[in-house]
Amino acid sequence: MDFIESSTPMDKGLMHFKGDGVPQNYKKAKEFFEKAASGGHVQAILYLAIIFYEGLGVEQDDSKALAYFEEAAKKGNAKAMFALGRIYITGHVVEQNYDTAREYFESSARQGEVEALLNLGMMYYEGVGVTQDYSKARVYLEQAAQKGAAEAQNNLAYMYVQAKGVEKDLEKAREYYSFSARQGNKQGEYQLALMYWNGDGGEQDRPKARGYFEKAAYQGEVEAQFFMANIYYHGQEMAVDYKRAAYFYEKAARQGHVQAQNMIGYMYSEGQGVSKDYKLAIYWYEQAANCGDVQAQYSLGYVYLAGQIIKIDLVRAFEYFQTAAENGYDLAQFNLAIMYYKGDGVPQDFLKAAFWFEKAEAQGHKKSSFILGKMYLEGQGVPHNHDKGMALIAKSEG
Repeated sequence: MDFIESSTPMDKGLMHFKGDGVPQNYKKAKEFFEKAASGGHVQAILYLAIIFYEGLGVEQDDSKALAYFEEAAKKGNAKAMFALGRIYITGHVVEQNYDTAREYFESSARQGEVEALLNLGMMYYEGVGVTQDYSKARVYLEQAAQKGAAEAQNNLAYMYVQAKGVEKDLEKAREYYSFSARQGNKQGEYQLALMYWNGDGGEQDRPKARGYFEKAAYQGEVEAQFFMANIYYHGQEMAVDYKRAAYFYEKAARQGHVQAQNMIGYMYSEGQGVSKDYKLAIYWYEQAANCGDVQAQYSLGYVYLAGQIIKIDLVRAFEYFQTAAENGYDLAQFNLAIMYYKGDGVPQDFLKAAFWFEKAEAQGHKKSSFILGKMYLEGQGVPHNHDKGMALIAKSEG
């Protein structure tokens, strides 16, 4: 208590702001920061800006926040300059102005502010408000990377992989991804895992790759979760483990990974690694199908056609097959053709059946070749053509 009483207003403000030694109280923090700011303490001015910008213990007030950020920036505070750069680049509070944003970032970067260096690098990398310039981007990103900015390290690695502004150098890319991964950055871990898995930029080391995939997956990196699921499902470099595969597929599926949604739907329908649950199978198939996954669209069509999981519904089966067929999936094209050929759920139409058989046949679907051959022999939906019919039948047997 003696220490608290003898502390400066700035110190007391920080203690209440962070809840360090006292209960966190933004209102009290603000009062102490105001006392410190009245004496010209630039850090106190910055914290007042943050309090009003975020609405911490006070009503959120963009105008007051902007005024405090500008005051702190005029006094040379690099973090305030960076904050103003972000405000101007996003057009939040003020009219968007890339030139002003760049100027604030440059002023902040000259003092070594890592986020300002990173943002300048990305402006030049993406050509946002400036002429795209990979060389300038690399200069700023390298400075940010040296200060430990994982995002800068990842972007530099990508530049070396894609040869953007530099010569392609997979060893250098692996080095930068390693820097990022050592900080626990999930994107760096995932990319480094891929490089170890494929042997890009150095030795191939799949056990090490698996370790990085798993680290990234547990941090929520969706592609790493999907990759881990595939490793367990297919038994790549390890024993097949459907239970672990299902765990990671569902993790990725819940983040909207379409292929994972399709796979976990299949696993619930088959009872692979999970208890059979047809409702969940259909739920995940529908999630993937609604996002345009043709395999899920086909699977749903088959579910409604076969009637093994749910009551037969030829109308729904037709709708899903048609959607997948129009998206180029050969099995859906074949099944749609069969429905037209037999008149299942739709009026019999040999012309449309032939159309879809031809689509599937063009993709190498042998059953479509055989049936289409018979249709040419019999002149069903297509002109009678004995030679073409026999050629298609022969092709189906090849």
